[in-house]
Amino acid sequence: GVVVAWEQRSNFHQARQSAFTLHSRVLRGVVVAWAVRGKYIQICGAMATAPPAVSIATGSYICLLDAPVMFTGVILSAEVLSSGQILFSNAGGGRLRVKPGGKIDMGGGRGVWSRFWVTDGEKNRIHLQSVGHREQNGKDVYLLGSLVPVEGTDTDRPSAKRPLPREMRLTDAQVASFVHDGFLVVRGVVERPLVEDVLRVINAQLGTGAAAWETDADGKTKFRRPAEVCTLLNDSPALGIAEQLLGNLGPEVGGQVALRFPLRPERASRPDKDADRWHIDGLRGGAHMSPFQLLLGVALSEQPGDDCGNLQVWPGCHSTAFKAVRRARQVRTAGVISPEEEWERPRLPIDSSVQVRLCPGDVVLAHQKLPHAVGLNRSPNVRYQVYFRLSSEGYEPEIGAGGLWDQWCVGSISNPP
Repeated sequence: GVVVAWEQRSNFHQARQSAFTLHSRVLRGVVVAWAVRGKYIQICGAMATAPPAVSIATGSYICLLDAPVMFTGVILSAEVLSSGQILFSNAGGGRLRVKPGGKIDMGGGRGVWSRFWVTDGEKNRIHLQSVGHREQNGKDVYLLGSLVPVEGTDTDRPSAKRPLPREMRLTDAQVASFVHDGFLVVRGVVERPLVEDVLRVINAQLGTGAAAWETDADGKTKFRRPAEVCTLLNDSPALGIAEQLLGNLGPEVGGQVALRFPLRPERASRPDKDADRWHIDGLRGGAHMSPFQLLLGVALSEQPGDDCGNLQVWPGCHSTAFKAVRRARQVRTAGVISPEEEWERPRLPIDSSVQVRLCPGDVVLAHQKLPHAVGLNRSPNVRYQVYFRLSSEGYEPEIGAGGLWDQWCVGSISNPP
């Protein structure tokens, strides 16, 4: 066959994301190789204009794999057009699109940039080829997806229906509490079967040993994120709860698997951490120190008391941290090497922190400026938690210096008369 070379581009994080996964597939007698990394996949080469489509009917469901985190694991509904091309929509009516520049979003219409040819892959996998890039640019851009099987069967055919996540509305009192304290716990957001499914995936990956871990851009070891963790956000009311605070979300949400292992018996009685051992996420994430807006954590394990590896927070101190960040940004000079050197760490009230007690399926929401830490785990069990770092669509970090609640949807609650 003909070997087709791959070319990958990314609009952001290009310097930091050096790792990629190389895949190869045989499509219609042509050997194709491509790299998955960043926002999209681009393959250069001559391909058939209308590849043979997989048998997906209107109303069938798929989920995306190897896509930006915001879209990985999202369930999409198919609409087959008379041409054989297919549109894919999410539960909110947004339509999948690969824009001319390669960015993926859910803002498509019914034009060529939202249309796909779909071909079979291996083991229930499918390949979504962008019609727009094929017809307008003469290039083959693919997304990798998976069929959602018919419930209760072993077939590889996609299901005809899938229930939408139930809706949970925050009360005015809950929003007011979040604004005042900088964090909020919402009980029972993610249902137990979904929690257990993600736990199975995490534990199965732990069983692979060293392959379960990777090194991040700062040289720290972290748990390699399975794609399935995104279902905790996308297939539960958690996404809708976040949108009540932020509006439409931007595409990058993270999906950190945070494991807190128990202390050994001889160390379980060690003293607590110093009271000043707190941080805010994103301190090193740019000079603005505000790379996202909302930290959303999903508990996967019981944390019935303190010292179970709990998230530790300083209620109400998000305003103090925000003012310190704003001062740091205002005094920047050309001679400063990094934002940390400008950072005057504020002193927080002694004994003002609390350990957040959670049950599996509970969600904790925290403002990005809320001081927090991870507590010691004196229990005999691993603490399992997944964190998503969310921002509103079009969020501009540099604007964050204006006000603590700029670019939020908390309305007059954050600006009392």
